Amino acid sequence: FCIKAYKKGTEEKFFINLCQTDGIPPPRDITEDELIRILNDGEPNAFRIPMSITQPRPTVDKSSQGCQVCDIAINTKFYANIEFGGLLREFLISVLFDGVENKYNISLDESNFRILKNKKFMDKLIPHNIQNRDVKQVIESYPTQSDEDRALLTELDNPRPLMAGTQPKKPLIEEIGDAGTVKTVKNETNSSRTTTPVPVKATSSSSGSVSGSSTIAPYVPDPTKVAISQAATKKPESKLFREPSAGRAKRLIGEFHLPDCVSSSEITLDVGEDRVLLEARKKGYLLDVFVDYRIDESKVEAHFDTTTKILQVSMPVLAA
Repeated sequence: FCIKAYKKGTEEKFFINLCQTDGIPPPRDITEDELIRILNDGEPNAFRIPMSITQPRPTVDKSSQGCQVCDIAINTKFYANIEFGGLLREFLISVLFDGVENKYNISLDESNFRILKNKKFMDKLIPHNIQNRDVKQVIESYPTQSDEDRALLTELDNPRPLMAGTQPKKPLIEEIGDAGTVKTVKNETNSSRTTTPVPVKATSSSSGSVSGSSTIAPYVPDPTKVAISQAATKKPESKLFREPSAGRAKRLIGEFHLPDCVSSSEITLDVGEDRVLLEARKKGYLLDVFVDYRIDESKVEAHFDTTTKILQVSMPVLAA
C-alpha cells in the first residue's frame, strides 16, 4: 500500500510505497500483547523490523505538483500480518517514519498522514539491493532459529555449486591484493597517459539498514537512471584493490574499464558510504555495487585515463 505523508512543518508531500519481498527475512514472531508490553516498558528497540529503504526520488502527485517518494520493502509473510490493520501495522508505520528520518534526515509528520485507498503505489517501483551480510545479521539475532533459518544461513555461508557445464560468473568487483603494484605496472607500460578528473557525487547508501543517517544532504537520483537500470545495460569490467594489502585497509582503489568512453564528461560517478554507482549513459554502462568498507565520501577522487580507457577511483576508508 501507499502512505501519503507530509514533511514536518511544511505542506510538502512525501509518499512511501510499502512493498513485500522474500529477499528480506521477517522479524521474530510477536503477539500484540507482547508488543504492548514492550511499548509500555519503553523498550521499542526490543522488537526490530528488517526493511530496505530506497533513496527518495522526485515525482509528481495527481495535481501535477512536485513531491518525493521512496519504496520500503519488508518480508512477505510479515506483510500478511499487518496488511489488514491492527496495532502491529500502526507500530510498523511509526518505524517506517523513523527509518526515513534516520537514513535520509527527512522528518515526517506522524499526526498527518493517510493510507491511499485507490492507489497502491506512486511513481514506478525500483530495484532494491539486499546484502547477504544484512540477511545473516537479522537471522543470527533471532532468539531461536527454525530449521528453515539454519538452512538459509548455511546457504549464505556456502553458496550452491554450479551445475555441470556452466561457467562461473566473473565477480563485478574483484579484490586482489595491493594497489601499489598495479599502479606501478600501468605507469611502466604507458608513460604518456592523459588523465582527466571525474566529478564525484557523495550519496547516501541504500542498503537494508534503517539505523544511522548520512552526514551530507541526501542525493536524489535522476529519474532517467531508474529507467536505465531496468533497461539493457552493460557492466564494465572492474577490479577493487586495497591499501595496504594486509591489516586494516586505509584506502580502496577501484579500476573500471570503459573502452567506449572518449572523455570524462561522459561518466557519472556517485560514491556512498558503502556503495559505488557508476554510469556512462550514452555508452550504456551501468554498475551499482556495495563494498564491505565504510568509505569517506568527502575525500574520494577519480581520474579517467583517455589512453587505457580506465577510470581509477581512490576511496579513503573510515573503517572496515
